[in-house]
Amino acid sequence: MIIAGFESGILDGPMTGIANYTFHMVRSALELSPDLRFSGFRRFNWQAVDLAALERIAARQNTRDAESLPRSYRRDAGSIAGAALRSASRSPGFGPARAVYRTLRQRRFASSVRRQSLDLFHAFNFRPLADPGVPVLPVIYDLSTFRHPEFHPDDRVQWLSPLRDILSRAPLVQTISEFSRREIADLFGYPPDKIFIAPPAAAAQFAPIGESATQRDLDMMELRYGSFFLAVGTLEPRKNLRTLIAAYAQLSPSARARFPLVVAGGAGWGELKFPEQTTALVAEGTLRFVQHVSGPQLRSLYEGARLLVMPSLYEGFGMPVVEALSCGTPVAHSADTAMDEISGTVGKRVAALDVDGWTGMLKEALDSTNHADPVRRQARIAQARQFDWRQSAGLMVDAYRQILR
Repeated sequence: MIIAGFESGILDGPMTGIANYTFHMVRSALELSPDLRFSGFRRFNWQAVDLAALERIAARQNTRDAESLPRSYRRDAGSIAGAALRSASRSPGFGPARAVYRTLRQRRFASSVRRQSLDLFHAFNFRPLADPGVPVLPVIYDLSTFRHPEFHPDDRVQWLSPLRDILSRAPLVQTISEFSRREIADLFGYPPDKIFIAPPAAAAQFAPIGESATQRDLDMMELRYGSFFLAVGTLEPRKNLRTLIAAYAQLSPSARARFPLVVAGGAGWGELKFPEQTTALVAEGTLRFVQHVSGPQLRSLYEGARLLVMPSLYEGFGMPVVEALSCGTPVAHSADTAMDEISGTVGKRVAALDVDGWTGMLKEALDSTNHADPVRRQARIAQARQFDWRQSAGLMVDAYRQILR
């Protein structure tokens, strides 16, 4: 039997980013390996994390999704866009209360971890709270805090600053793309042959269900199937929404009226530097910021979009790309990034900061039938299916056995 520890408190919040990856990898690993056990550190205590516990977590998430349906969409987007514009210069930290909470958790982790009979500790959140006294398998999603520290809150940069030392002691390193594998090797000098890639995949809910069913969700958001552009991601500098909005502003007023730009994502941090046209676009109703989007609503946004646009300056993977492809939707993303690995031959690429290039991409989509072409939709879905949670979890379990050998 293998007993792996991990920080399970990450599963208490919204099932996005690291939490989404952790949930699916742990669940798939348990389904694949009867001799595997997980012990999770949640808040201040350790608990067994089995399939039943994960089902309860999934049920809680489904309840949150159901409760969010009536209040998710903000038509005028004033509260979101306005807050983003007013606080564009902020770079929030955890604050005194959260700093104290983190310190107390670190102390509790350090004092209790060696009583858990762990074989290894899986650091899904890059690094453990403290030295667990067993081999550590760190998951490095990206190195944007090292390449672009200006894109992140200071406390996050500080939290990840010991990574070089942690990797120097790690028997293996897990990452999610070939791009990130190269980054880890280049920046830290870690042996590439000890870095394995276990990419994420789209959840089962991200699949096409047809125009009629999708339109029912879109009606609540005052959108029409195939008649809007979509960007998905937290409002943070590296998502490069400044370039996208500037490009969208160059479309004619009639084109914008026919095809609004929907930005789905929660408030984030940092210098967003939205272009000056942003306020006017929000006022005319063509630029729409939405937040608190449930899983089913996000699926409908993906399937209903004419084009998903991802102009990110830096990504370790790019989940919206694989999720949109799973729904059969065309995608365009920044060139020479990890997203190239996801979209293969079915995605369009533009240099991240090329405003005119992005405008051209949007104009091309206005009159294209690509989004509705059944053959191309199936090609996009097939591309997304190359990414599979169980396959990635199998690589992870193999890594456990290699570490213990």
